[in-house]
Amino acid sequence: MKIAAGALAGLLAAAPGLAAGQPVIAGSPETVFDWAAARCETWDIPDTPARAWRTPSGRVRLVAGSERSRIAEGLSLATLRHGCRVAYEGGERDDPAAYDDRAWIAATWAEGTRVIALAHVEYHGHLRPGRCPAGDYMACWRNAILELVSEDGGQTFTRRGLVAALPYPYPEGAGKRAGYFSPSNIFRRGDYLYVYVFAEATGAQKRGACLLRRPVGGGPGDWRAWDGAGFTRAFADPYRQAISDPGAHVCEPVPGIRSTISSVVEDGRSGRFLAVTPATLEDTDGVRRSGIWWTQSANLIDWARPRLLLAVPLLWRRDCGAEAAYAYPSFLDGDGPSANLDVVEGGFWLYLVRMPLGEDCSVGPKRDLLRYPVSLPDGWDRP
Repeated sequence: MKIAAGALAGLLAAAPGLAAGQPVIAGSPETVFDWAAARCETWDIPDTPARAWRTPSGRVRLVAGSERSRIAEGLSLATLRHGCRVAYEGGERDDPAAYDDRAWIAATWAEGTRVIALAHVEYHGHLRPGRCPAGDYMACWRNAILELVSEDGGQTFTRRGLVAALPYPYPEGAGKRAGYFSPSNIFRRGDYLYVYVFAEATGAQKRGACLLRRPVGGGPGDWRAWDGAGFTRAFADPYRQAISDPGAHVCEPVPGIRSTISSVVEDGRSGRFLAVTPATLEDTDGVRRSGIWWTQSANLIDWARPRLLLAVPLLWRRDCGAEAAYAYPSFLDGDGPSANLDVVEGGFWLYLVRMPLGEDCSVGPKRDLLRYPVSLPDGWDRP
């Protein structure tokens, strides 16, 4: 994506707090998915960060998954049309050992006509009498990550197998939400595919963002988690494996990141990685602000202090005086060289979901997917 130098200079002059040496929002948002006009059913909503890929024929497909994930398609990111065919949905099975209740397509990786995906899978114990004594949505929520595959370019997906689950059977640990959540996009470095997942503290598992990888040609059982020194940790299925040491089957969060890493892209000029996270953090002036933050890394483990990209009220720290809450940021560059739109060169897009707040501070199905132009200046501030 190209941004005129004059337009960027004008933006920086009008906003003294912005530095020319860092990514900046370079224009007004555009609507990608208008729920009022494009929905296929009431709860056809953008409910995960947007992921996109380019097919061998040059068309672009995008998913911002919900419980019934659907695909948008067009000649480019600017011409997408939302389709009503369901690409994947969970089976709503009562057995927690099935890992098949509600499922969201949350991450994708395309190579030719094959598309690998990771699903964020929620088990809702509060809907199953007797499964969770607490009977509360958050207290009875257990999460896992599944690998899916599509052989038709990402139009439909089937499950391949379990990637990450806690080494404790349900409802052990119930009383708060537990498990592995919200995969980032899948991205490649060398001979491996990488992804971040967010872990809640449960038993031997610490809270934070965990980095996983597997060989490019591998499968769901080949993902290994960072242990603090290398990628040695294999997750275990407590329903199908005897687990004597749960601590050997959990991940070590990367340092310095306390929130979900929603998206990672590579700067094609420097080879460094940029990540985006929704958070409420202390800004450089000492004031805590809610919004979308970016950070950078050379090795995917050590991340710089996050910097604010866009100040907005967030879904999970809701400002009930605001008109809307925002969630699920991602970076995409439809003009870059990558089929997975994850290599940026100068300008790219921040995708973000906007949810109007009701009088009682609730959010309903009305949710729109927006995108903001972002400029990454030549010689941007990197160590």
